[in-house]
Amino acid sequence: MRKIRRFWGMFLVLGFCAYLPVSVYAHAMWINATDYSPKVHPRHGAATKIYFGWGHHYPVDDFLTEEDLESCSMISSNGDKGKIDLGEAGFLATQLNFKKQGTYIITATLKPGFYTMYTEKGKTHHKMGPKTGLKGIILSLYYEQYAKSLINAGEVSGNLFSKPVGHNLEIITLKNPATLKNGDFLPIQVLFRGKPAKFCGVKATYSGFSTREEFAYATSTNAEGKAKIRLIHYGPWLIKAEMRLPASEELKDKCNQLHYTATLTFEVP
Repeated sequence: MRKIRRFWGMFLVLGFCAYLPVSVYAHAMWINATDYSPKVHPRHGAATKIYFGWGHHYPVDDFLTEEDLESCSMISSNGDKGKIDLGEAGFLATQLNFKKQGTYIITATLKPGFYTMYTEKGKTHHKMGPKTGLKGIILSLYYEQYAKSLINAGEVSGNLFSKPVGHNLEIITLKNPATLKNGDFLPIQVLFRGKPAKFCGVKATYSGFSTREEFAYATSTNAEGKAKIRLIHYGPWLIKAEMRLPASEELKDKCNQLHYTATLTFEVP
């Protein structure tokens, strides 16, 4: 146990010192919106701008490139799904237009990959790739990251917010956050490969809580993959779920651990 703790401590320290090589693993991805509840104009519909959070500090930290993403889509209240053509501005800022009122889900998937940290000739090295052929392995993992954001254009209706989008790790709200208020509990369910993620760690925070990598609320799911988040502040929120598993038989020669991350953003009115 002491060796494992020491290795994780080394990784956290070196992750800050050697920023570029470890950025994909150490960083987390989420989706921000300038307006989570845009008003609907009778003739022009509604609009908001989304932009990506990437790093450690919510709501913005570092830059993410479109090449880092595997996909980015919008699901409308009737279930239609369409690809989002992201903008070229900072943080991939993109305007979204909604022709009809209702709930929309914005989704994004990071390109999966491997990260390995190892020692060689007394020095620590970082590799954005598998551990194949390397010795002195400190940490070796395969990672996947997923992000969702809930946008309510105009009047809140329907239950799209509670429907899975198919991510390998996914956070689902069992109530629409737009119908809740400061002080309420938001029930959620975390799914892993479509099934309840049992005893999965969940953290949540709101914009303005901290400028560091700190969260305002922490809990874990039960045997049904469910948990409750106490909404202790109004405004934009971020929920983050993480799951770590031993490498599968198929990947054990390439990594020692599987690391999955999911985020969900929304607003409490």
